[in-house]
Amino acid sequence: MTDKLYYEDGYLRETEATVIAVTDEGIILDRTVFYPEGGGQPGDRGTFGTFVISDTRKGPDDDPVHIIEGEKPAVGEKKVLCLDWDHRYFYMMEHSAQHLVSSILFSCHGIGTVAVHQGERFFTVETDKSEITDDVLLSVEDEAAAAIRENHRITQREMGHEEAEALGMRRSIKVDGRVKVVFIDGLDRVACGGVHLGSTGEIGEIQYCGQERIRGHVRTMWKCGPLSVDFRRQNHEIVKEASAMLSAEPETLLSSIRRLSEENQELRHSLRSAFERAASLELEAHRGEGSCAMFCTDGDISSFEGLFSENDGQEAFIIDAKGRFMFHGTKEGFDKLKSGLASYSLRGGGRGGLFRGSVQGDACDALEEARSLLDG
Repeated sequence: MTDKLYYEDGYLRETEATVIAVTDEGIILDRTVFYPEGGGQPGDRGTFGTFVISDTRKGPDDDPVHIIEGEKPAVGEKKVLCLDWDHRYFYMMEHSAQHLVSSILFSCHGIGTVAVHQGERFFTVETDKSEITDDVLLSVEDEAAAAIRENHRITQREMGHEEAEALGMRRSIKVDGRVKVVFIDGLDRVACGGVHLGSTGEIGEIQYCGQERIRGHVRTMWKCGPLSVDFRRQNHEIVKEASAMLSAEPETLLSSIRRLSEENQELRHSLRSAFERAASLELEAHRGEGSCAMFCTDGDISSFEGLFSENDGQEAFIIDAKGRFMFHGTKEGFDKLKSGLASYSLRGGGRGGLFRGSVQGDACDALEEARSLLDG
């Protein structure tokens, strides 16, 4: 049985430990400061002497298994176990920030937490609601900022199941027997077996950064600590650069972008109309040269799409500079092309008399062969 020192002191970074078992994945120690993956929090990493621990997971009897790739130490070996502290502290921070966000969602807005996840870029809180406005989540951000300034103490205590139930926690207890309960003084109490900061002040700041729908629920996304600072500064830089590019003040930036977007849509529409007109003239110039109008175009093949109707009797085979083709004609005619131009790797399909695809090799040579196939 492993003595889990991270429950006694979450800030303990190293300890001397002895290997008591070796598994296919790693080693089990008599004592550890490494927290195993669980509750949305990744497992710890670091070193055991010169051995590199890439992850920590729960093993038999909930003893942490320290994942080691390659050669492993033997049972009985004793070495110093040392945490990757930056990695651990970051996830302690995210975990504590998640507790604070979940607490405010529940106490201020009656929104429960269904699932959580701590990640390298942000942490998420999946809620029990199908809709939440950004205004509500921004108010949670404000409440979290106040709690960080007030620097509430965060503690953890183990107690009996009945005693824990009597606390009236915001979430039901998911384990039997004795329970570890995390308290944020004056704000929250919830059963949790993770590792946490000593106070809310250490979180630094929390920032709401988006939401998405999952399983019919709203999953909210948050950044805290240094990630929040980086996100805020990045957004500031984006606004500054965009304002300079558009010669607009920050407060008028969105209206300037909307105006440019509308102008862009109008230009795209005008440009497409011009391309279609040019395609129409090009098609007309090649009609009458044979039973099938065949030519290579410097334009975009999609510009010809609206120029054909299913009842149009004249065939056309057009290839653009990217090797994309359009064939207007019968299914029998298209099957002839597929068979006869196999050496050009002709691929494609369609219906209603209009077929699209691609060819490889010299387009002019492909057109000549197509002409003999369709005219013959």
